[in-house]
Amino acid sequence: MTIRILIADDHPLFRRGVRDLLEAEGYSCIEAVDGVEALDQIRKEQPHIALVDLAMPRVGGLEVIAEAIRWPDAPRFVILTLYDDSHLIERAFDLGTSAYLLKENAEDELLRCLDSVSAGRRYLSHSIAQSPGAHCGGPDTQMSLLTPAEKRIVRLVAGYKTSREIAELLNISVRTVQNHRAHIAEKLGLHGRHALLHFAVSAISSPLARK
Repeated sequence: MTIRILIADDHPLFRRGVRDLLEAEGYSCIEAVDGVEALDQIRKEQPHIALVDLAMPRVGGLEVIAEAIRWPDAPRFVILTLYDDSHLIERAFDLGTSAYLLKENAEDELLRCLDSVSAGRRYLSHSIAQSPGAHCGGPDTQMSLLTPAEKRIVRLVAGYKTSREIAELLNISVRTVQNHRAHIAEKLGLHGRHALLHFAVSAISSPLARK
């Protein structure tokens, strides 16, 4: 089966570059120049995956996702953007987005991202997930400082779960999750927008992280 992909972006040269890359790999592509056309193309063409820019004319990318993700046969959404912002990432995954990819990484990561999304996995740009935090000591040492509840939070953060999703999985409030995240960051000396995510991704493969 040929996978149909919508490319929704208001920059024609960027759309063309992405389309050339994907069609060379056997994907079928359609395009939209703004959010209104993106919604129309999703209704008419029913793409399997939609690549959506955040900052589009008329209707932005998050608004497109919030509307279309409720439709029958909604595509899986990949945000392809310039914005490296933790609040936007959290909001995107809360809406049900499958991947958040920075445009600067698209040439190297887009095909890998699409493989993950097609397999039902979430994907986050490596430059975000692996951005250096200010923590010291190895992940084993740092995980040993955490309580069992905090370790559960770290495992879920490593799986790109949002605070809302973690709250639902653990049957606690979003505020409690946010407090846990803040306490973990303070305890481990983590600073920066993505420091906790970076630590979690690094730590989850260590033996102590699985205990």
